[in-house]
Amino acid sequence: MFFGLSNSPATFQVFMNNILSDFIDKGWCMVYMDNILIFSRDPNGHHKWTKKLLERIQKHDLYLKLEKCEFDVKEIVFLGMVIQPGYVAMDPIKLAGIADWEAPRTVKGVQSFLGFRNFY
Repeated sequence: MFFGLSNSPATFQVFMNNILSDFIDKGWCMVYMDNILIFSRDPNGHHKWTKKLLERIQKHDLYLKLEKCEFDVKEIVFLGMVIQPGYVAMDPIKLAGIADWEAPRTVKGVQSFLGFRNFY
């Protein structure tokens, strides 16, 4: 992140979108902040695109933490959604929060619950 800027997350998002724009435009890459998804129908194309993405990241002096990366997976949780081939659903862990939510007793509590519920 670009520390010291008041709009640091937005600046970083624009930076990531700019350096990966051609990949995003081709439809095989999606970026949200420092989360990058690569998706494909065949393993050969996937490996080729992964290599291109890693080269681009290296070219711009960025790096990945290997322990935070997942490669060649069929299912991933991304932004509170479970994504699989042909299937997108809400993360069951997040949904458990709705079931365990106490009944709101204040207007602020109702607003908070509705905001959470409307997201899902």
